Amino acid sequence: MSTVPARIGVVLVAAGKGSRMGDVDKQTALLGGEPVISHSLKVFESYEDVGAVVLVMSVDNVEAGRRVVRDGSFSKVVDVVIGGDRRQDSVKIGMNVLATRPEGVPEFVLIHDGARPFVDSEMLTRGLSAAQKLGAAIAAVPVIDTIKIAPHKVVTSTPERSGMWAVQTPQIFRFDVLKIAHEIVTDDATDDASMVEQVGGLVGIFDGSYDNIKITTPSDLELASLILGRRKAELNGIGGSEGTGGQAQSGSRFGIGFDGHRLAEGGPLRLGGTDIEFDHHLEGHSDGDVLLHAVASAILGAAGLGDLGSRFPSSDASLVNIDSARFVAESARLAGEVGWLVDHLDATIIAQRPRLASFVPRMVTEIGMIEGLENASINVKITSTDHAGAIGAGEGIAAQAVATLIRAT
Repeated sequence: MSTVPARIGVVLVAAGKGSRMGDVDKQTALLGGEPVISHSLKVFESYEDVGAVVLVMSVDNVEAGRRVVRDGSFSKVVDVVIGGDRRQDSVKIGMNVLATRPEGVPEFVLIHDGARPFVDSEMLTRGLSAAQKLGAAIAAVPVIDTIKIAPHKVVTSTPERSGMWAVQTPQIFRFDVLKIAHEIVTDDATDDASMVEQVGGLVGIFDGSYDNIKITTPSDLELASLILGRRKAELNGIGGSEGTGGQAQSGSRFGIGFDGHRLAEGGPLRLGGTDIEFDHHLEGHSDGDVLLHAVASAILGAAGLGDLGSRFPSSDASLVNIDSARFVAESARLAGEVGWLVDHLDATIIAQRPRLASFVPRMVTEIGMIEGLENASINVKITSTDHAGAIGAGEGIAAQAVATLIRAT
């Protein structure tokens, strides 16, 4: 056994209860035929500077975690342990294991959520470089949605989103920096970086990825399957580069869109350009059609044209109650201006109520009639969250879409 300390020790935190996943354990749920945590473990196993990984599971899934390690032959996993009551307790347990390894304390400790399966080696390299400079660094992506401050669900302000970042994991720290933070900070903390901030440490940011989602609901798992499929296609030379949209070797691109809105009293319900008789409608600045919003967002993403909110801001009074088909047509037109045509759309509506399956053929027809989609193939699916979360309680409806674009000839 080597007596040289590993440069990076990893604590993979997978001890969450996952209450929003219903009866499904999000850590060991299958994604592409493999448990969710296996995807991250593979990256750490192959990354040269990672010397040891501690997998922290809940008391209910610790044996499942050990099976994942055995079945995957993950030689860098030095222990699978039971976590604590809080996330920070679980991290501290994992760090204690790393600190007592025979080879000594690692120079850096990397904390990662087991429910984020899309970490990659390039992200680790960016994180290590940033952590070397300041002692602490976190993966994050720029906030692209408009943010509202709304105590008691009443908007009081709209902060400027430039300079705002949505935080992800991995988070990488010099071991002693995070150890001191955990010794001093005992109150509940949202993440490890906030603990370092509380004791006066500096925290840098390195680029995460919009693909680097955290799986917390059944719809997240479905979205993760779409991302994984796109990534596999890219490796085989038939997909785009990682991000909101990328050019493929075959001249096609893929983009992902998502939208969700709260249900409010009074019908009809507008979905997929179709008015559905129902006693609630979707709140929104436009007509609230989350399916068409997701489609438009996916087209913009595939063409590398930003996001729906920046193209069609809620501050624009001319868009009040507008037919969302206009968003889709304009997105297709903008994609055409940069040389792309919509070839295929695959969309999923996530709703507990009302029952929507009988309306799918009409939605497909309505979407196909939108300008710019005349030659596209269209697929629409319906799913629910099995009564989990706000959607499962019938409080809202969401939709996600994948758009495939091809080069205009």
